[in-house]
Amino acid sequence: MTRVFRTLGRARPSMFSLVMLVLVWLLGYVGLAGGDQGARAARGEGTPGVFVAESLSCVQHPGHESCVCQGTFTPEEAEEERSVRLHAAERSDCASGARVRAVDSGAADRVYGPWGSREWVFSAALVTVSASVTVVIVAGWFRPRREPEGTGFGR
Repeated sequence: MTRVFRTLGRARPSMFSLVMLVLVWLLGYVGLAGGDQGARAARGEGTPGVFVAESLSCVQHPGHESCVCQGTFTPEEAEEERSVRLHAAERSDCASGARVRAVDSGAADRVYGPWGSREWVFSAALVTVSASVTVVIVAGWFRPRREPEGTGFGR
């Protein structure tokens, strides 16, 4: 029995694959949109200033503790302070009234300590997943497909 394949490029994309492609591109856009700020935070770029801790809230995870430290950030160049949270804070950084050197990298609600940030890893992962899934979906449109029995040549 001979197998006959259609030529490459004749497959039409399904509605499901088109919807998946749009969703994957939106995911990639989210990664790209946060990538620049994440890279600045990782390098410690931005407006330097001082974060003053006001409150601490921690949650225990298996093998890990995650804390949110609320407080105020005052840039070095200005006297205007704003209410923010300190990203990736430890308990020791957040004693009430504690002052920590921080950098404002452009996020509306958070600043980063001198240790930087690894947010760029998540952004890079989103872009990588988006690109990979896009390649898989588009490649599926061009792979040879088997013709139904009895419709090909070589009988």
